[in-house]
Amino acid sequence: MCRYLTVILSCIYAVFIVTLGVVIYISDLVSAESIMAEAFSIYLMAVGLIWLIFIYMDIKQHLKSSRESMQSRKNSERDLHESMINIAEAKHGYCFIQGRHSGSFYLKAGAAGFCFGHLIHSGLLLGHQVVFFTSESEEFANCANIATLILDIIYPTYSFFQLFFIFKYSNVIINRCQELAKFALMHCIASSLCFWIWTILRETMDSLHHTAVSDNHKELRKSEELSISTPSSKFEKLDILPTLPLTSYNERGAKNLLHFLNSSTYLSNNCRGTSHLSTIFDNFSPYLYPFTIEYSILVVGVLFVMWQNIGRCTKFSSSAKNGFTSNLVIHADCHSANKGLFAGLIILVGSVVSIILFFVAMADKEYVETGLVVNSITELTLLVVMTLTSGIAYHQISRLDINHHPVSFLDDLLLFLCIPAFFLYAIFSIVPAVEKTSYLSITNTILQVIQVLLQTPFIIDGLRRCSNSLHFQRLKPGRELITFLVVCNVAMWFIETFEIKSQAVRDDRNEFYGNVLWTMLSHMTLPLTMFYRFHSSVCLVDIWKSAYEPGG
Repeated sequence: MCRYLTVILSCIYAVFIVTLGVVIYISDLVSAESIMAEAFSIYLMAVGLIWLIFIYMDIKQHLKSSRESMQSRKNSERDLHESMINIAEAKHGYCFIQGRHSGSFYLKAGAAGFCFGHLIHSGLLLGHQVVFFTSESEEFANCANIATLILDIIYPTYSFFQLFFIFKYSNVIINRCQELAKFALMHCIASSLCFWIWTILRETMDSLHHTAVSDNHKELRKSEELSISTPSSKFEKLDILPTLPLTSYNERGAKNLLHFLNSSTYLSNNCRGTSHLSTIFDNFSPYLYPFTIEYSILVVGVLFVMWQNIGRCTKFSSSAKNGFTSNLVIHADCHSANKGLFAGLIILVGSVVSIILFFVAMADKEYVETGLVVNSITELTLLVVMTLTSGIAYHQISRLDINHHPVSFLDDLLLFLCIPAFFLYAIFSIVPAVEKTSYLSITNTILQVIQVLLQTPFIIDGLRRCSNSLHFQRLKPGRELITFLVVCNVAMWFIETFEIKSQAVRDDRNEFYGNVLWTMLSHMTLPLTMFYRFHSSVCLVDIWKSAYEPGG
């Protein structure tokens, strides 16, 4: 009874934290004077960091005690009975899942990559606060905020230690202080969800602020050119400039929202400034903020599995009496993968060349449309190839045996979490494409959804396959195609990462929804579609390795 009550209450606590976070973060957009968002985030990280340090030290002490118990058993036959009692008590503290059930190494490597991008992003934010505190400008000095500075220091520290813990002990099963562990892990899960939401809101507002400033500068230059070309008195020239609006948004959609945003202190603040650091941040932030979002999603999945495993030692786990076994050991048989690898490398090289051409074209206003067409054709070609490959690979891998002990809950969870983003992105993209009769955009949008709907069941089925017969272990049906799909998904991830740069110039969606609404929609959906591509490659690597081994 107490166990189920703890589960329910911990889930309710997580829901409350996330709900409270949404309210606080949205309120923070209205008033830049409030430090509620910073204080709330510091609370979330401080509690999470304290618990991670506690559980890390407790596991270390537990393993040390277990090793000492084993050593005492070897030293004296007389102490055998006492040692066995100590070991029996020790094994109820923590267990460690072994083998494939201990988690994917590639998932942890991806978490490290996302965390690396997230830390760079956090470093730029911290750099802004350092500039504010050290600047002699009175305007910048007013932007200095101690709460924000503390937050920008704790956030990367918390994220880095969280990554370290996941790398080292993501395969742990907690049997000690289970009630505390359930609430603490749910707190960490809710915290990551809050940071995910806050990143989306903050980066959306930053993007709108940057666009608004650019538009105002354009309007200002036009007014100055008009005043110079038209004979007028000095008074008349000055009378034109104050009539400039805060922003030049006059597009359809989100007009009420626009009035709210224009009146908010977030859009009207000048704390970004014109320093070189601000320029660097504005240029790199669109590429870095998805890393924070993707890292938060991945951490939620890993921590949820740890939360679900609390108190459950199975035959796939070992107790501390056998010693802690690293979950980072990896070996692989690369037979029947060469053709798929080199075919994938050709696709990857073509994608990189396309990205370079895209950026070259985007640098010149005359070739912006050409750059967008090149990007769309590359994406279309890749989607056609991936759709056909997924279908053929699905057919071939269906010949393999069924694994009665699959390890796919986390992978299923992360894949299904991203699918609604594809549906939303497709719906919001296809409506303006139909209105503009853009057949290339329509085809790309539809094919993207079809490819995801085919690849997802293929991955879910493949994660539940194994090869119990020597025939399948030697033949490895579909492995070349799986290798090819791994590289293709990585190539698609690269394309979608750099496609963020083109969101501001995709006229069909910008004109249809207005810059404000489309910026919000793209910031909510695109990071999830990018994460799907990354996680698909992780799952395919797992299939590549485990589907051709005996089940277990």
